[in-house]
Amino acid sequence: MEVKLSIGPGRIAHATGALYLEATGTLLIADAHLGYGWAQRRRGQLGPVTDGGIEERLMAAVAAFEPEEVLFLGDTVHAPKPMPAEREWIEGLLRRLMVKARVAVVQGNHDRAFDRDFGHLPLTISKEWWHQDLVGIHGDRLDLEVPEAAHYLIGHVHPAIRVRDDAGASRRIPAFLVSKTATVLPAFSPFAAGFDILDGPLPETIGRLLGPYQVYPVTGRQILLLRANRSDR
Repeated sequence: MEVKLSIGPGRIAHATGALYLEATGTLLIADAHLGYGWAQRRRGQLGPVTDGGIEERLMAAVAAFEPEEVLFLGDTVHAPKPMPAEREWIEGLLRRLMVKARVAVVQGNHDRAFDRDFGHLPLTISKEWWHQDLVGIHGDRLDLEVPEAAHYLIGHVHPAIRVRDDAGASRRIPAFLVSKTATVLPAFSPFAAGFDILDGPLPETIGRLLGPYQVYPVTGRQILLLRANRSDR
């Protein structure tokens, strides 16, 4: 049972859905949507206020790689203007991470007020992340001018596959999508149902960027290569 798996040069995927970059000692986390339970309560939903075990999984990934930097690849939080308990929990988690590594945030569409709400913390906030031929962006916009040989690291899509048992029960399992040109990370949030790649084509801009890709599902305890050379084009 594989907990870590190489999915490209210097790129190691973890069963939690995190991605480690050996060249920079960076651990990437996409679509954490921290504070989701609290944000939904503020919007009138009566679901349980819980983190769904996200902190435990995050710390497990940090322990597995001991990174120099933890990079949130967009949609770090779920909603702006957190209520006191929501803010306290998010800040507490970020500060506990800062004890172990530098923390950086690439802003996604859910992070429109992140710098206002959490910019007082000692972390880096940016629109994109670069290292040589690697460019990390959230993925809601793909209008950057980048070198032709660049490899994109993207969140936003929440890729997943649906599996069914003999009784008809189904579950969506998050998955990495990996091609020569891009790596799409699964949503780290346990509350993100995911875009089922078996139900239909990817969003056109993502599909065009990826080209033929491989699928690596992650269960939290295991990662494996499910299918090679899938293409929506």
